[in-house]
Amino acid sequence: MEMSTTRAEIRSVLVKHWRSLDKARLHTIHLWLLLYAAAQIFIEYYFSEVYSVLMLESDRPQSKENHERVKKWSPFCFYASIFFVAYLILTCFAIRIRQPKDGVGIVLISLSLVFLLPAFSWILHLPVVIFVSRERIHTNEHDHSALYTSLCISSVVQFFILPRHRRVFFVVSIIWIVANFFLIVVINWDALNANTLFICSCVSLFLHQGVIAFVGVIADSNEAGNRSEIAKKLTEAVYRRTELETLKDRQEQLLLSVIPAYLADQVSKSIIQSSSTGTGKPTNSKNHKLFHDLHVQVHDNVSILFADIVNFTVLAAQLTARDLVRTLNELYSKFDRDAQRLQCMRIKFLGDCYYCVSGMPVNRPNHADMCVVMGLEMINTIKQVRIATGVDVNMRIGVHTGSVLCGIMGLRKWQFDIWSDDVTLANHMESAGVPGAVHITKSTQERLLGDYCIVEAVSDDPHVVSYGQPTYHILPDKTSAIERTASIYRNSRLSTSPALQSRMSMKAKVSKMVEFWGAETPFANFTKKKLSTSHDPALITDEIARRPTYINTIPSMTLIENNLTNFSFNNINSMFNCELPTIPASPKLLFPFKIDSITCNLSDCALLMLVSIPSAIANLLLCALYCPADVLQQISLQQSFTVIGLALLSILGRVCSYAGPLITMTAFLLSSCIPIGPHIIIRKSKLEGVMAFNSLIFLPSCVSHLVSVFILYRLPYSHRCFLFFTDFVIFQVLLSLFPAYGAEVYVGYMGYHLSVVSISLSLLVILLFFIDWITNYERKRESACHVSFQNEERDVETMQDINKILIENILPSSVAAKFLSPDRAVNELYARQHDNVCVMFASIPNFKDFWSEWDTNRKLECLRLLNEIVCEFDKLLSKPKFSSVEKIKTVGSTYMAAAGLNETETDYDDDVYLEKQSHGKFNNNLRIGNTAFRNANVMIEFALAMSQILDGLNRDSFQNFELRIGMSVGPLVAGVIGAQKPQYDIWGNTVNLASRMDTHGEPRKIHATTDMGNILRAGGYRVQSRGKIRVKGVKV
Repeated sequence: MEMSTTRAEIRSVLVKHWRSLDKARLHTIHLWLLLYAAAQIFIEYYFSEVYSVLMLESDRPQSKENHERVKKWSPFCFYASIFFVAYLILTCFAIRIRQPKDGVGIVLISLSLVFLLPAFSWILHLPVVIFVSRERIHTNEHDHSALYTSLCISSVVQFFILPRHRRVFFVVSIIWIVANFFLIVVINWDALNANTLFICSCVSLFLHQGVIAFVGVIADSNEAGNRSEIAKKLTEAVYRRTELETLKDRQEQLLLSVIPAYLADQVSKSIIQSSSTGTGKPTNSKNHKLFHDLHVQVHDNVSILFADIVNFTVLAAQLTARDLVRTLNELYSKFDRDAQRLQCMRIKFLGDCYYCVSGMPVNRPNHADMCVVMGLEMINTIKQVRIATGVDVNMRIGVHTGSVLCGIMGLRKWQFDIWSDDVTLANHMESAGVPGAVHITKSTQERLLGDYCIVEAVSDDPHVVSYGQPTYHILPDKTSAIERTASIYRNSRLSTSPALQSRMSMKAKVSKMVEFWGAETPFANFTKKKLSTSHDPALITDEIARRPTYINTIPSMTLIENNLTNFSFNNINSMFNCELPTIPASPKLLFPFKIDSITCNLSDCALLMLVSIPSAIANLLLCALYCPADVLQQISLQQSFTVIGLALLSILGRVCSYAGPLITMTAFLLSSCIPIGPHIIIRKSKLEGVMAFNSLIFLPSCVSHLVSVFILYRLPYSHRCFLFFTDFVIFQVLLSLFPAYGAEVYVGYMGYHLSVVSISLSLLVILLFFIDWITNYERKRESACHVSFQNEERDVETMQDINKILIENILPSSVAAKFLSPDRAVNELYARQHDNVCVMFASIPNFKDFWSEWDTNRKLECLRLLNEIVCEFDKLLSKPKFSSVEKIKTVGSTYMAAAGLNETETDYDDDVYLEKQSHGKFNNNLRIGNTAFRNANVMIEFALAMSQILDGLNRDSFQNFELRIGMSVGPLVAGVIGAQKPQYDIWGNTVNLASRMDTHGEPRKIHATTDMGNILRAGGYRVQSRGKIRVKGVKV
């Protein structure tokens, strides 16, 4: 429905453009007709003595009687012709002044013109036609050359006056062609009874007009095909522009899901720049960057909140992968909504750790209060989880106020993060806190504006103790304003009885709890179009959300209207000075009364040969009336050889397609021998036994040949103009130099002959030049409009590339493909169970020492160096051998990656997840061993490559950074959680073990679990045992 509406809107804009051109075309043709009608009246009545001489050559009484009758009809015909001229003047002013809105006025004026123009020709030549029809047996005046020429020119006007309403004018033109033939037959009936050869004159007119009609249909069908093609192209262009807007919205959503808005512009420019330099364009060595882009900003006086879910491991052990991801998504989505409401910016979450900042990017005087209230809201939220599940989960929260460096780091898997000593202190405040309370520093306590239940805290954390200031715990207070604000959440307690709750599964308990929160799924609004608030959200279906919409096409319509500048009579110079690029014509032909356009398989030479055959027949019929048998035989041979030559050129054009325009122009010049060849042969021959006759009998054939240039619609405009001019010069010279055959030319007749030839050919060429020019102008304008949309198409491709970079900087490629799929349900969650995945944590432990050595003003340089390290690590991911390695995130100076996430995966849930098949036994030791070893082997090689890169950076920067690596192999859960800022993450004991291996590892060594060590030993690696060590959170 929307697509058809857009098509209708484009059609209305194009119709407005076409109507303005139709008005210009009709106005110009009226001016031309005014000049043509005046010239015809002048010729017919100024040279009337010529006809008097011809009429009085015979002394027969019947001839004198016919002469007297002609004199009586002449005044009526003259005044009727003057009336036609007056009508042209009035309609010309009407077109100039009136602005028809619906185009009906233009159509009516054009219809009246196509009816009156042939009638004008008949009325103007009627006296002579009647006389000649009665005297032609005696005078040998077998042909009405001036009338035939005028009727042929009328057919040209009928076909080209208003091409947009071509069906009506096509029918009118065919009716007039047939009517002309029958009128000529009726008027010359007496002569036909005396000599049946006189029918040759009538048939020749019919054939010439038939050629003009055929050429007109081809040219008109090509113009209709062009208009149909441009309408189709513009519709597609509007679709691409709408898609561009959708992609821009998607890019913005993706970008803002990674970084805040104030850094989005910088990152977008960086992506576009890197995309352009990656297309093969040479880069300037002078502008080569020594360092990678670092998108980091400094913010002072902000509050940092770190929150950790206590006993989350116990809760996670009781949930399936699907329920674990859903619980985390609902929980973090609830935190995100609270953060947005309380003017806090969520930074990221690390497993069951969540941290955010208040006071950036816009500084707020109550940022400390907002973080404290956020922490109390999180405690209240986790309380609902505790009540619903029966698991003793709680929140341990730490808040500190200070300054931060914030931004993104690396080349892959961007995640907005913060760094500073104050961030480190806030993290330790969380770990040193107690469950169910908000642990704050003195700097935060001094900035609080509200009333809270504050108690002094005692901590033995070395980092907090080194802070040297007292810390405090803020406890939830039922009597405080915060408790009253949070009361709406306490009303969500489940009303089910304890007995019923004990019978409920953990899955049902979690579902009951999250139903009240109603959190969004990740990327739920990923492809939703931003609509006005006046629209009912319930009306926005999934399908509408997934596809580009056509509701707002105003920018596209404006772009089309700006390119399709309306024709202005006051600014006609701008049209003649049009510098738009020349464009090839469309090969499509849309014939009258057809709906679909077709591609003509015949070449221009073949079409030219087709129209030359009836023209040659018409010329032979005329020569049969005037010429002796021997001359007629020569003319027949000449016409036949010309047609054969055109056929050979058509074949040559098929073989040598590269020389198509040259061959076509050669064929057209050869085809000019069809109308002018008999003229030359007759002039050089001795006419014996026949009466003298004039060369005007070939003028209708010259007219039809001039018009046939339009059949060469594949030729460029300049080539057709050259052919127009060449044809005109040849016909004008030859017909003017040799006006008659077999007799001396009377001086008065010479003037008449030259006037008829010169005025008819000159005005015809001017008309054809104008028709061809305005058609070419229309194509240029419409093509320029289409070309203007090509930049939009390139922008679409650029946006698609950027969009792909962004989505793959959030999700792995296999996961991104599912979220980008138009068949994905909007409310679909993503959770996967992976087996035999190797997880790596690689940290630089002495980077903290390097960080602490620099003062606050030089911390940015430390981050710049860390960014270089991470960027070099990210570049390894582009190597084919590490294609199975997926970067998860960076946390401070720790780099987290996993290998094996792209292996065959197990989905979960009905439509969203595929529950692990109980009958599917994954106990094939050989397959498991091979998969686990392959992933572990790739990760070991990746870790060794990281170590080599770090050693090289140490040499370049004169540093001594060391890499400490921890690894583990086993099953884990991967998923996407977070509605406001979706994030791909992995969870499970394998992840925890890899983190602990890093924490308890040694620099320049890879610390692996026992299971991974056995796998590596079986694969040929030399493994050294460290013995048993105590690891936090792992049962020994």
